[in-house]
Amino acid sequence: MIYLVVYFICWILAVVLYAFSFDESFVYTALYTHLVYGVGFFGLFNFVGHSVLSEKVAKTIGWISNGFQKELGFVSLGIGICGILCHWFRDGFWLATAIPFSVFLIGAALLHIAEMKRKHNFNKGNVWIILPDLLMPLTLLILFILN
Repeated sequence: MIYLVVYFICWILAVVLYAFSFDESFVYTALYTHLVYGVGFFGLFNFVGHSVLSEKVAKTIGWISNGFQKELGFVSLGIGICGILCHWFRDGFWLATAIPFSVFLIGAALLHIAEMKRKHNFNKGNVWIILPDLLMPLTLLILFILN
């Protein structure tokens, strides 16, 4: 649920930043906020969840905590750092950040759906994450196309 809150905060922040920007389009500003703040927050929050609070997060998803979950946390950290670096690095770096982030989230959504179908895993951490897992990459794709 926190990811949906951050998603909408990114849109609000994009509107505020655009109001004070005289050089950039709204689409560019929205893309910036979703990369720097959305992807950045996702990565850092996911890192803490899967590495530091791994037992608790695994339980909400319906998983057993293990070393692979901690690896997932470190992958998320790398993606989050790239999101934050989008503040300083533009152009191709933005796309290079959006692609692994999007592939990761879409793949995660598909795996969560498969868990529901095959194992009847309807734990809240397995179900509610699907919406942001699909919404965030779709938003980035649309913003890249419009930009």
